[in-house]
Amino acid sequence: MNLTINIADIPVNLALGECDPATQAFTENFYAAFTEPYQPTPITIHIRVEPGEQFVPYGFTRNYYIGTRNHNGRIDFESHFETGWVDLTIGRGELLMRPTGRIENFLRVLYAWLCLDQGGLVLHACGVISNRRGYVFYGPSGSGKTTVASLSPERTVLSDDIVIVKKHNGKFRAFGVPFRGDFPEAPRTNDSADLAGIFILNKAAANRLEPLSIALAAARLTACVPFVMSEPQNAQRVMRVANELATSVPRYALSFKRDPEFWSMLDGLD
Repeated sequence: MNLTINIADIPVNLALGECDPATQAFTENFYAAFTEPYQPTPITIHIRVEPGEQFVPYGFTRNYYIGTRNHNGRIDFESHFETGWVDLTIGRGELLMRPTGRIENFLRVLYAWLCLDQGGLVLHACGVISNRRGYVFYGPSGSGKTTVASLSPERTVLSDDIVIVKKHNGKFRAFGVPFRGDFPEAPRTNDSADLAGIFILNKAAANRLEPLSIALAAARLTACVPFVMSEPQNAQRVMRVANELATSVPRYALSFKRDPEFWSMLDGLD
């Protein structure tokens, strides 16, 4: 079974022929909003499932572990229940999972590299579409990304955890992804919209919106880019994209309380 998924206009083939029927069915259903008829693509990942011990034991690190490194275009990946690689120079990769493994962890890493190669970023952020305009909310863990998602039931939540931002027709656009964080009940929506603004979050007792400098917005964006920053040579590439994004799109610090009233401020922005 071959499955083509397309996230942020970047197609990838998943070759699932060596997986059991349950894994094939789960994968096809889980990524249903992002699949399209099978077609040859620049990247094919061959996936198989085998029983065995964890690749990385819990306790190795304090948090959930995803390790990645790049050597001459080959990206190696390792997590608790998955291990694999993809060589971007030949367009082929392999992923070995334990029965409790998830393809998602590998895809997060893969798309971080693919997006950067296309001048975009995978951001640890919340993305929402309101009135066909895209909004990206970012900040450290606990700043309120999942809270914003949960306070936006009348709007399209792209994700509370990972958002892709890349150019489309010359404008930066926010793209939905099938990845979720602490808000798993949000539908996995394959949608996108031109960005109306980017917002550093801060939980507060009152709603307030303050303009940000380009330098501060770009620096904080860079801090929210996972996986690819493990390679020193990528720092300048990420900073260049973050600076262009912060220059092109309105940027603010958003202090907000736990109710959806803050949207009245955002929907009124030019």
